[in-house]
Amino acid sequence: MSGPHDDAAGSRVTVARTTLAEQVAAGLIREIERMGLQVGDEIPPEGEIAREFGVNRLAVREAIRTLSAREILVSSQGRPARVSTPSAGVLAQMLDFRVRQQSLDLEDILDTRRVVECELARLAALRVGEGTAEASAAAALLDEMAQSVTDMDRFVELDVRFHAAIAEAADTRLLQLILVSLESVLLRARRSTFAARESRGEGHKAALTAHRTILQAIEDGDPDKAASAMEEHLRETRRDVDQDD
Repeated sequence: MSGPHDDAAGSRVTVARTTLAEQVAAGLIREIERMGLQVGDEIPPEGEIAREFGVNRLAVREAIRTLSAREILVSSQGRPARVSTPSAGVLAQMLDFRVRQQSLDLEDILDTRRVVECELARLAALRVGEGTAEASAAAALLDEMAQSVTDMDRFVELDVRFHAAIAEAADTRLLQLILVSLESVLLRARRSTFAARESRGEGHKAALTAHRTILQAIEDGDPDKAASAMEEHLRETRRDVDQDD
């Protein structure tokens, strides 16, 4: 194992004392990649890492805690940490915090959602048309939504699951990850649209119709129509959020 302290000639380079744990954490990530470690594989013991990086074990432990918080590693009592896969929750927490701190605007989140979900709808329709995916899960959820129009929490939950089912049919991991990471932030938007419809006395027929239009285009295997229907639905959602603000 070669630590981040080795230069091209193999001589030792002193690690700066500032943000030492972060530097060790970054070095550990590089070592995981260099060694080809996969999910579930153990990293070398703390003592070995400390020797190779030229730091004390306290810095190594702090680096491991940092990477565990990011879900890159999983710590086990009495055993070396193991490589893990970060969940969407890590990104979701960061996005939610930044929105609450007003360093990231909800408008940016809604714009990102539009780009991601329109492409997911397009890909879902494409795969359904090719026979490599189906939309039955989304159809079942839409039926449940129609029975839950008086229960905001249930309706919103089913709405989230409906869009997740479309993402599942699209079968593209990165876009699915982004969508899941947006869920907690988008709860505000979903609740706003529900409340806006209630306050106008409109009910949720239009929203259900929009979802059915999206689903029908996906079931028909029409990518362009599916993306267009999703975009129109999200435009309406955006208008409801703006009116609620």
